[in-house]
Amino acid sequence: MKFKAVIFDFGNVIINIEFQRIYQTFAKFTSKSPAYIEKKITEDQIFRRYESGQFTDEEFREVIRQTLGFPLSDHEVDTAWNAILLDIPSDRIDLVHNIRQKYPVYLLSNTNNIHITASNNYLKKAHGINNLDLLFDKLYLSYEMGLWKPDAEIYLEVLRANKLQPNEVIFFDDNHHNIESAKAIGMQTILVEPPTSIVEYCKNIF
Repeated sequence: MKFKAVIFDFGNVIINIEFQRIYQTFAKFTSKSPAYIEKKITEDQIFRRYESGQFTDEEFREVIRQTLGFPLSDHEVDTAWNAILLDIPSDRIDLVHNIRQKYPVYLLSNTNNIHITASNNYLKKAHGINNLDLLFDKLYLSYEMGLWKPDAEIYLEVLRANKLQPNEVIFFDDNHHNIESAKAIGMQTILVEPPTSIVEYCKNIF
C-alpha cells in the first residue's frame, strides 16, 4: 500500500468506547429503562444533531432533559454522556507517535465538545499529555466542521485542506458505513473490528 497520509477515527480506534454505558447511566439517574432511553436518543438522532454542530453544549443538555422527560442536572447529563468513554491504551499512543515519524497523521471523528473535553482530561491524567492536539498533526472534529461521517463531504474537506488526493490516504474506522463512503471516493481504507486493536492492523502496514 502506498500513501502519503494517515487518518484515524477516534472511537474504538484510538479510544475504547461502549455505547450501552450511556443508556445504562441515564437509566440509573432517571429510573427509566436503558432500552427506552436508547430508543428515545436514537429516534431523535441526538448523536448526529449534536455531533454535527446543531446544538451548543447547553442546548444539548436541555434537549436530553426534554427527550428523556427528566430534570437531570448538567453534571448528570455529562456523566452519563461521558460514560461511553473508556481508555486509550499506551501502545496506541506509541503507534501514533511512531507513524508520525514517517507520515502526517490526522484524527477524523464524529464527536462533540463534551467528549473531547473529557478525553483531554483523561489523556492528561492517565498519560501526561495535555490534549489530543499534541498526538496528531491536526484534529478534524465533526461538531467543529458542521459535517458528519459517512457523508462524503467530510472526507473531501480533509483532503482539500491538506492538498491530498483520495488514493494518497489510508483511513481507519470501526464503522462499516464510514469505510464504504470513504472507499467510494477513492480512499484506501481499513475496517477496525474490536476487540482487535489498531496496533494489530498496523503491524504489516507501517
